[in-house]
Amino acid sequence: MTWLDLGNGWRNLYLLSCMLTAFALGVLFSVHRLFAKRSRAACFLTGVAATPFVQYLWTLILSILWPMASKWVYIGVLPALSVLYLAVLAVLNLRRIPALFRKGWEFVRRIFRFDKPALMCLCFALCIVVLIAPVCVRFCSSMNSLVLSGDSGEYMALAERYCNDRSLQHLLEKEELEGRFRGHSHFPSLEMYMSYGLFHTSEDFGYPYDKPAVSGLGMLTFYVIAAYGALLLTLCREKKPYILLGVVLLNLIPNLYDSVSGAPRDLWRMLALMLAVVYFLGLNVRSQGWLRTLGKAAATLLVCFVVMSAHVVCFVQLPFIVVAWVIWQWLSSLYARDKQAGRTLLRSIVVAVGGAMGTLIAFSGNLWCYFRWGELSPWRLMTTFTEAPWYQGYMLQDYRIEETTTQLNFFADVDGILYAHASPVGPWGLRLALIALLGVGIALVIRRLKLHRQVKAVMVEHPSDGPVAVIFKQDEASVHLADDLLYAALMTLMLLAPMTGILDTSFYSFSGTFASMPRYTLQWFLMAAVMICTVLAALHDLWPKLLDWLRSKHPAKVSEGLMQNLRALPAWLCVLLCLLGVVQGTKQTGYADSFYRTSRHVMESETLLLDNGFQEKFALLMALAEETDEDQMILIPRTGYQYPLHGRGHVLDANPIVPVMNLTLEEVPGELEHMNVAMLATESAFWDNRYYPASTLAAYLEALPQEQRIEHGGMRYYLLDPRLAAYAQDWLAVHAPENEAF
Repeated sequence: MTWLDLGNGWRNLYLLSCMLTAFALGVLFSVHRLFAKRSRAACFLTGVAATPFVQYLWTLILSILWPMASKWVYIGVLPALSVLYLAVLAVLNLRRIPALFRKGWEFVRRIFRFDKPALMCLCFALCIVVLIAPVCVRFCSSMNSLVLSGDSGEYMALAERYCNDRSLQHLLEKEELEGRFRGHSHFPSLEMYMSYGLFHTSEDFGYPYDKPAVSGLGMLTFYVIAAYGALLLTLCREKKPYILLGVVLLNLIPNLYDSVSGAPRDLWRMLALMLAVVYFLGLNVRSQGWLRTLGKAAATLLVCFVVMSAHVVCFVQLPFIVVAWVIWQWLSSLYARDKQAGRTLLRSIVVAVGGAMGTLIAFSGNLWCYFRWGELSPWRLMTTFTEAPWYQGYMLQDYRIEETTTQLNFFADVDGILYAHASPVGPWGLRLALIALLGVGIALVIRRLKLHRQVKAVMVEHPSDGPVAVIFKQDEASVHLADDLLYAALMTLMLLAPMTGILDTSFYSFSGTFASMPRYTLQWFLMAAVMICTVLAALHDLWPKLLDWLRSKHPAKVSEGLMQNLRALPAWLCVLLCLLGVVQGTKQTGYADSFYRTSRHVMESETLLLDNGFQEKFALLMALAEETDEDQMILIPRTGYQYPLHGRGHVLDANPIVPVMNLTLEEVPGELEHMNVAMLATESAFWDNRYYPASTLAAYLEALPQEQRIEHGGMRYYLLDPRLAAYAQDWLAVHAPENEAF
């Protein structure tokens, strides 16, 4: 039995657990219409998307109340509760089963009922699904997520450490004194979620029993798509062509493939922020009492805590989401003419205060770092200031001094910021958001002026000495349409706000950071795609009214047949956009940044097919670590190597270790002997292309005898212990006889 057979067995147990929990949460959200209230299908998808955060919260609660609980408590309670809930629900609704079956059959028939434009959009959407879904499935449980990204290996190592010692304090620790980890300012939510996956293993945590946790990382892709689908279903009011266009646009989100293939923290952040957008879409405080408002403030506190705990970047995104919601509630109340705008604004602010409290609780680690060191993140303090030659390279590459201090002019650099040269989603999302906001604003002014004139006319016609109430029946469909457009536009613009430079200070530049690291803005591109679909769905509703108005003005010039053809114009426009999206997304050359183009090689990769990339890269490292004595040190330049090392390594850039790079060449051997360093392990390209070669440590290591410098699987090993060098040569003779030392 191979390691893959073992891992896949535990992975299947994990997948069963996740599917039970996701299905139960989807049903729960649908029954009670949680979050996306206007569509039960959207509620179901929201419940599915919330699954990993429920698993994370469950692990967090246990880590506080009962950390040493059996692993079966960690992994068994949620699926057991899911089965119990579904069973109770089935028993309580036993008599309603025939009626529910009929409703379900009608729902299925409605799903598969397509007119011609919708059917054509379906064909284009299926083309995209066929192109990119296999890539997502292949990456879902691929060990390459731990090979391509150093950060994910560190998170996995922290999760493994928690599974072994059950210490939440170690995960929350910011001031790392041993040099094994960087010390994270963010709340360790992803690590807790990965711990939940690792518990679905035997008693031995880590490789090769890590397939459940790695599968959990890959499944974040599908959870993000579920949240994205919930937004499309709600804001497009379940209109099929425009939802299917959203599927096509998903392929055009720039840099999405990079996050799926090797940046789980990005997916974790995107999922959290998209769930926040869905949550606030279903949160309404208009015409409600203060007691219910306080209850919603408490719920918002929890939601914002969960979202903020996902990633430090959420601190500059989540507040804008809350602000957009407050403005939306106020403007929607004004548009609905319910005479509750002032009270709605006050209630919204109360709920927003609850969200701010949840955000600050999850952000408290960053605040602690700021009060302790004057910096928000301890990874920026991994080195002491020095005049050593390597330090300037460190400031440019790891500290990112240029990106974090460069302040961009949004209007001058809009193409670079929005990636207009690579994808149409960004610029068109912004344009349509501005158009929608302007259009609803004009409609709001006209609507209120028209109401004022109507009330004045009634008062003139029916004069009275006492108080008079004038009631007008309004079109609820138009109110919902304006609500959807307002919400999508405000969320799109507010998620874009940090990229415009309005938050830039001498301390930190968000515009420069987001432009140089566009993966931080992926949630905005998702919202921009939703914005495009929402506007087209709104046009679908408004277009017939405009045609009817034109026909009333010129009845002789517009025939009924022409009217019927013109009514379908928005749907056919959607078909055309689907076609253009497929063409743009499948281009092989030119400025076409798409998921398909960047992932073409995946289905041809033998390493991915056999899922042996982790073994090929780290097999020698793991073998050497087993031969290294417990009192010997292993130096590493990337925390991502900690997972194959089970946390045994010492990070070269960490404060306790970094002084060795500041020594003179004559002092280095004595210090390494004093530290009892057995080896230094690194990736060849990572070491050579960064600032390490400028250090005296590198000069000393390069002078080692040839047999103590081994290169294998893209890794490079400087073996200071001759015993390890002999072992490495014997290991290579057996496992890789073609390998040569360099």
